[in-house]
Amino acid sequence: MRRRRRIADLLTHAALIFILGLTLLPLVFVVNNSLRTNYELDHAFFGIPDALRAGNWNKMFQSYRDAWEVLRPYTLNTLFVAAVTALGVTTLASVTAYVFSRYRFPGHRALFLVILSFMMIPGVLTLVPSFLLVKQLGLLNSYWVLILPYIAGGQVFAIFLFKSFFDGLPGELFESARLDGAGHVRQYTNLVIPLSKQVLSVVLVTNILGTWNNFLWPLVTNSDAKYHTISSGLYLMTSSTVAVNYSNMFAAYVLSSIPMLILFLYATKPFMAGLTSGAFKA
Repeated sequence: MRRRRRIADLLTHAALIFILGLTLLPLVFVVNNSLRTNYELDHAFFGIPDALRAGNWNKMFQSYRDAWEVLRPYTLNTLFVAAVTALGVTTLASVTAYVFSRYRFPGHRALFLVILSFMMIPGVLTLVPSFLLVKQLGLLNSYWVLILPYIAGGQVFAIFLFKSFFDGLPGELFESARLDGAGHVRQYTNLVIPLSKQVLSVVLVTNILGTWNNFLWPLVTNSDAKYHTISSGLYLMTSSTVAVNYSNMFAAYVLSSIPMLILFLYATKPFMAGLTSGAFKA
């Protein structure tokens, strides 16, 4: 019986390793091709870079230096927009959710349901009206045309998460704080926020990912390359002289994924803890 169980475990692990290898194969392909010249790419789909065989490290990483020169401003733009957006979404959504959770005013339930109903509207349906609105406001070709719509668009889901979590906090905590003379502002800053680190991580990670991967909105609202983010910047790179060398584009793809890889490594644990802490409680 033990032998059969051991064989079954080995087969399971072998299958998982095989699936993991298939999952990582595209990444290996991109990294490998970022170190090869056009000639190497044309003559071998897979192969060890010639510069690696020759030990020419300077030549092997030249594509990364060329790609970074073009990609650097797009990366800085994305980091700035993602940071401001995440801060704005978490601040406004947490305050709004706290009001819905702790205050009882006429129509608060109906108003909350109206806010949740916006989750059923596909974003593509609001693309044209949103573009016309920001155009009338004179926000085109600026950071604000990215930050303000991102903050507004991230509110609904964040309010839902925060309110669901706040509703699960024991009422005795707020009663004790109230007896100690704490008003709603102190309860929010000194009690609610310190207890909400896990759900805060969920909101932050989802917003950063959404901002980092958004392609269409930065492309249609910014004709000036100065304000493009990394997703639209990669698209612009395909029509530039840098893309003449295929390895430069592969290197750009690798460089653009590094921040998200770091976020994945450091935010996975708090993100999963937030998902299981009552953030999605009905």
